[in-house]
Order: sequence, then C-alpha cells, then structure tokens
Amino acid sequence: MNHIVDKKRPYFLTGFTLIEVIVALGIFGLGVLALLGYFAISTQFVRFARQTTIASNLAQQVLEESLEKPYESLTPGAGSKAPFSADPENPYHLYQNQTNISLIDSNLAPSGSDVGLKKIDVFVYWVGVSGETNVHLSTVVSSK
Repeated sequence: MNHIVDKKRPYFLTGFTLIEVIVALGIFGLGVLALLGYFAISTQFVRFARQTTIASNLAQQVLEESLEKPYESLTPGAGSKAPFSADPENPYHLYQNQTNISLIDSNLAPSGSDVGLKKIDVFVYWVGVSGETNVHLSTVVSSK
C-alpha cells in the first residue's frame, strides 16, 4: 500500500488526534466552570452591595428626620427595632431601624447630664446571606 506523503510537511503534523481534542475540551471545560463560579460569587457581592446601599439610604433618611426635630424633643434612650413597612409589597419591608439618643459631653463621652449635646445613632438591620447585618450612622446635635 502506497501512501502519498507531502515531503514538506510530515503526516503527523497535519491534524489533531482524538486524545488532543479531548484534552483541549477538558481544559476549556475547566475554564468555563471557573468562570461560572466567579459569576455566582459576584452575584452575591452585587446583592450585598445593593442591600447595603438601600440600608445606608434608609439610615440617612431616619437620621435627617431626627435632625428636623427640635433639640428638646430628642429624648435620650434606646429605641427598639421597628420595621420600615409591614406591607410585604413594600421593597423596604425586610429592613428594620433602631434609633438611640444619648447625652454626651464636649469630649463626646457619655454624660449623665445635658450639657447641650446629644448623639443620635441610627441602625438599619436586614437579614442577608450571612445572617443579620446592619448599617450604623451617627451624628451629634447641639442645643445652640
């Protein structure tokens, strides 16, 4: 049996063997699996970032509502957790807020008497992938 062989190009370099194709597809498959894992993790990061942004905006809203009140009406004490909405259709019904007001001195340390400074702490809680998470904003209000 005579085979025609190109003298310029050996016959073993003219194509891929089945084993080479299977190995190449295996390597490509591993790369695709790695990318799919990356997308799953990045989706969780995006969800957490969105929830944190929403919570930060809600905390800012509560803080600004507290700042609109007169100094005298800001009663010191720890608030309890309260949902933003009881309506499950409301996009914020999974978030809860808590506002704590405390008396502080000029060094921003807790004080037993009112020297004209109060600290407002706003916490916004939600349950995420890793359990309950919160955002905390604080500000100081002066009587003057």
